[in-house]
Amino acid sequence: MRTEDLNATWAGSLIDRLHGHGVVDFCIAPGSRSAPLALAAARRTEAACGLRVHTHFDERGLAFYALGLIRASQRPVAVITTSGTAVPNLHPAVAEARQSRLPLVVISADRPPELHDCGANQAMPQEGLFAPLVRATLALPTPETALCGRWLNRRLDATLTAATDPGGSGPIHINMPLREPLYGGAEQPAAPPPLPPGHQGQVAAPPLKEADPPQLFVAGELRSDEAEAVLETAAAGNIPVLADPGSQLRLRAHPCVVGGAELLLATAAGREALGHARQVVQFGGRLTGRRLPAWLADHAPQRWLVTRGDEDLDPDWHATTVQADIAAACRTLRPDAPQPPLPGLAEARARVAEACRTALANAPFAEPAAAERISQVLPPGMALFPGNSLPIRVFDLFAAPAHGNSCVTQRGVSGIDGLIATAAGFAHHHRDGVTLVVGDLSALHDLNSLALLGEARHTCVVVVLNNDGGGIFDLLPAREETGEAHRRLFRMPHGYGFARAAEQFRLPYWHCGDGDSLQAAHREARSRPGGSVIEVVCPPGAGSGQIAALFRALEAL
Repeated sequence: MRTEDLNATWAGSLIDRLHGHGVVDFCIAPGSRSAPLALAAARRTEAACGLRVHTHFDERGLAFYALGLIRASQRPVAVITTSGTAVPNLHPAVAEARQSRLPLVVISADRPPELHDCGANQAMPQEGLFAPLVRATLALPTPETALCGRWLNRRLDATLTAATDPGGSGPIHINMPLREPLYGGAEQPAAPPPLPPGHQGQVAAPPLKEADPPQLFVAGELRSDEAEAVLETAAAGNIPVLADPGSQLRLRAHPCVVGGAELLLATAAGREALGHARQVVQFGGRLTGRRLPAWLADHAPQRWLVTRGDEDLDPDWHATTVQADIAAACRTLRPDAPQPPLPGLAEARARVAEACRTALANAPFAEPAAAERISQVLPPGMALFPGNSLPIRVFDLFAAPAHGNSCVTQRGVSGIDGLIATAAGFAHHHRDGVTLVVGDLSALHDLNSLALLGEARHTCVVVVLNNDGGGIFDLLPAREETGEAHRRLFRMPHGYGFARAAEQFRLPYWHCGDGDSLQAAHREARSRPGGSVIEVVCPPGAGSGQIAALFRALEAL
């Protein structure tokens, strides 16, 4: 075959193999070396093969958009880039996919071997570029006739299976060098690819000891089906569940669900009440706050951490980790009769709730009140995406439970980059839309991903909490000691607003400074498809000051 025919044939085989492994979304960045791959995907889209192509001019934002697609669809997604610096631009999203166990398939086009280490344009070492972060890598040779068909398919199968293995999904990297001429090739029929081998069964139920009441559940990062299984078991046994935002239970109004565990553990009464539990079972990891992990490490008498994957999620290494299907684990733990309430827990929760109401009622409008109001006005079905840094913390502390809206989190490496892109990708699949709440620095980090909102198929409301800098750093213990250096080195005020950015990307925009205007803007924004921006102006230092004052009040109770 001619070189261009070989390129087209190998690219077509790769796209077909990806489709066979469940990939229907292909995210493609512009580039010449990757043209055979992009054209193969486009041909299958035009032929109504069930594939979808998404494009964006920025590889970094495109990869985070792919993560949003994965989170909403629970399917692997492929990202295709050209060679050179396009590839390392995917690195932040690959890191998040690694920590969050998301099946991101990175396909990088490359220069052939003869164009490396000789000063050729756009050539750099790409093989193994993501090695510490990916579950598998495949460095393909340049396309050749002898390796078409079975050899190529089997190599692709072995690598692609690693992305979605039940014991531990995650990102993979396939590097594909291509010789010129790149264009004009015709795909040649290859050996009919057999269907990829299916996953065999579920992981066995956990070897947990017999329940030792009173029990306490902790819900970390969970899928919706896992959260339902945890709640059903908790309800059957009257077991309290300390719910993290990523647990899908934090916004659920249910007698067993305990939100704001960080606030409860700030009080002596709360610590004493939770200390009555003889057995603690944690489902999932990546807890948001600091007090809960510290309490679990120091005070939980018997503690198991149940995770569906093959990695440890206990940073303190104190829990007994059980790798198992979480729903199966819940069936194992389901009690025959409810346990009595933990002594003093209801009273401690009531005192914390009253302290929160007092704190918000007497304080100027800032991030805590904004989080409470947004959680109250979310309609059923709309997902909440609290961004990293300060937003997820204020939702953990102040969110008002109601409809049990699903909660998207990006806590693998907890970066503030790519959040707008991820939300846009999530909104593509989630029919009821999503509300993303981010800080101003997060929005500035991902500003060019506002372009993705213009193509959003469903509603994507971006709420920017603008406190003019890194408000989370106002909670640093060293703030008082560093003085002016704190402002210059940590907070870094910028003075920017987001009205012109929304205008540049042709997005509807609202400017809010109180709860009523925020509620009205959110109502209007969520009534329309596509993206929109709501900027909530928060006085610098006000929200962090309110949080610090609330914790002081709780500690004094």
